[in-house]
Amino acid sequence: MPKISVIIPVYNGEKYLSRCFSSLKNQTCQDWQAIFVDDGSTDKSGDILDKYAAKDNRIVVIHKENMGVSAARNDGIKRARGIYIHFMDVDDEIDNNYYESMLKFADNRDIICSGFVSNSKYSKNLVYKKIHVLKTLFGKLFWSQALIKSFVWRYLFKTEFIKKNKLQFDAGLISQEDAVFVLNALSLSGQIVIVPNTNYHYLFNIDSALNRKDKAHREKLKKQYKIGKDFRKQYAKSNQVMFLWRFRKLIKLFF
Repeated sequence: MPKISVIIPVYNGEKYLSRCFSSLKNQTCQDWQAIFVDDGSTDKSGDILDKYAAKDNRIVVIHKENMGVSAARNDGIKRARGIYIHFMDVDDEIDNNYYESMLKFADNRDIICSGFVSNSKYSKNLVYKKIHVLKTLFGKLFWSQALIKSFVWRYLFKTEFIKKNKLQFDAGLISQEDAVFVLNALSLSGQIVIVPNTNYHYLFNIDSALNRKDKAHREKLKKQYKIGKDFRKQYAKSNQVMFLWRFRKLIKLFF
């Protein structure tokens, strides 16, 4: 049983695969399983992935018709054998010691959270200098800023925890699926830990499926952003943490 199952959806990501694979190959912790889900790619992604898998038995490739990132991640969960699951995007990177550092603080906890560094003007960096061990939902939401920065790639989730609670991504969403998954997971989790000096590197990709510019896609995206905002607000209300929602813009200035 590997320590980590890394689930990576791929849709026409051929130009990012080498960099993504290098992020895994250069890890100081090499006890991982990589599950690449080829989500109906029309470029050479599928062929490249098959070549990787032929050379490295830690790599699993799933070829499927295009159904979106949420369905791809759900397919990956079914094949995960690792103690923890990490959802990575194909066009991003991680620190070379990312998994080693995260697992150092695991201690059998349900969720391990890292900071992140972004090259996008829309996502301010969130870097931690101290460890935070959290039990209350208020503490989890405050320190992770999950009501605002609910990116699923910041977390390692214990596989047993995901499967026991039947956590899945909403396949009907092309955006905001991270928020729904992460917030539900935080509610169900026991103790979580935020790891210092360890970062995921989010690299904004203007050519990604999410950033398509056709009018129908943009209109759908706009509606789903509203769904996400409404979900976060209702979540805060239902869990009696409206303070964090009302003052979310002020709170993030302290990080």
